[in-house]
Amino acid sequence: MGNTIHPMHGSFVNADLVACVLRVLPNFECLASTILTSKAIYNIFQQHPCSVVRSVAYNLVGPALPQALRFVRCQNAQLYSKPVDELLGEDDIQKHPVLSSEDITSLVAISTSVQELESLFSWRMKDRRYKTSQLSFAESTRFQKAMYRLSLFSAVYGRNAYESTIEPDSDQLEEIDSALEEAKALRKGFFASFSTLELRDIQRIEMFLRGIIVRAEGVYFATISPTTYSPETSFALYCAPHRVIDVYKGGLYCITERDPDMMEEMFFNDFVIWPLTSVLVDRKEPPLLPVNQKQPIIDEIVGEHDRCSQCQSDTINGLDLWGPSNWSYLWGTPPLHSITQLLKGHVGANLADGVHFLTLLRETPAEELVGGLFDYNTPAYITWNKADWLCSQCLNKFIRDHLHIWYLGQKIKKGDVIPENCWYGYNCRTQTHRLAHAQKLNHWCEPTRGDAPPTNV
Repeated sequence: MGNTIHPMHGSFVNADLVACVLRVLPNFECLASTILTSKAIYNIFQQHPCSVVRSVAYNLVGPALPQALRFVRCQNAQLYSKPVDELLGEDDIQKHPVLSSEDITSLVAISTSVQELESLFSWRMKDRRYKTSQLSFAESTRFQKAMYRLSLFSAVYGRNAYESTIEPDSDQLEEIDSALEEAKALRKGFFASFSTLELRDIQRIEMFLRGIIVRAEGVYFATISPTTYSPETSFALYCAPHRVIDVYKGGLYCITERDPDMMEEMFFNDFVIWPLTSVLVDRKEPPLLPVNQKQPIIDEIVGEHDRCSQCQSDTINGLDLWGPSNWSYLWGTPPLHSITQLLKGHVGANLADGVHFLTLLRETPAEELVGGLFDYNTPAYITWNKADWLCSQCLNKFIRDHLHIWYLGQKIKKGDVIPENCWYGYNCRTQTHRLAHAQKLNHWCEPTRGDAPPTNV
């Protein structure tokens, strides 16, 4: 009999195998490439288009496909400001299993953002060593379901809802107050449709997203209080939670093309946290889980009990330690100008170099800058090295004691001629108001005299 290969179009077995292969493709790009390789494969796809497309959609999104499809279909249908029982349900994929081209396009867009956010969440909340997701299957499912539900909440009750119900030039206070009260009731009704465990997952996602937004606002180390909310945080979640990945990459203002007006601020203030915690309180649940209690979504944190390599503090959680694998989270591009607050003395306001320092800081990724500081270890830090895991206090101290030295080193590498040191070094006050003095002497150095020069220097 030999190894005779039968033509594909004449073999039921081969056609069946091809259909199985199509169903395990990871995304729609692979599906499109595969069915275009031959007419025979295309014809097999045409015999099973709905089941193949559903399978690929599941491969792309995973078990959270019902939540993702609910989001895209409600958004595409513009179901704004609807009570939760008038929205499409998470079982809509069973009721309407055929995915339209619009469904597919929207699923690809939202799933890409959610998967990137999952990797970021894993990096910050589970395993600080890896930038790609290390979540278990169960953890990933919980994260993605919560993320799609939060995105649906924003799509139905956020900015689109506001723009579809409030006239831009409306000045009728009674009308606005009535619309606001109705919006609050609808938002609370949405969260009331979920179990308490599901609400806790959404709540943790919201806190994680706030951390990214706070980072974009310029708060060093992106540390936040669970009870602190800024208008920028509420506004970003009100526009589109899944687009917070764009905030992480490019800054706060890439999430929307225009600023809100004063009236709109009433609608996005405490956009997520008020209705969600209201439901929890109604259920006699604490608004926030105690920090010493197991937190939602993550079952196991890698290195949870690790300590700072230098101070060995037993009060610092392993996720709050910083090393080469997560330095890049410290600030974005451009970096935070607040890092200049770590400069010693008055050198940050130096008239000759201040602007250049900020420019260089803007052009230097966090991991390159922090790693570069270790090239200038002073004697007091001779035992410190790049591989150390440091708490924020120790890292702050290290940056503060080396940032001015690093900058001087960058000037030397560039070939700049470094003038004679000022006796008062970085503590010199004259460098901040006399350009000639700032240009004549180097101030990125340790003082060798008192902390301020006489006024006639």
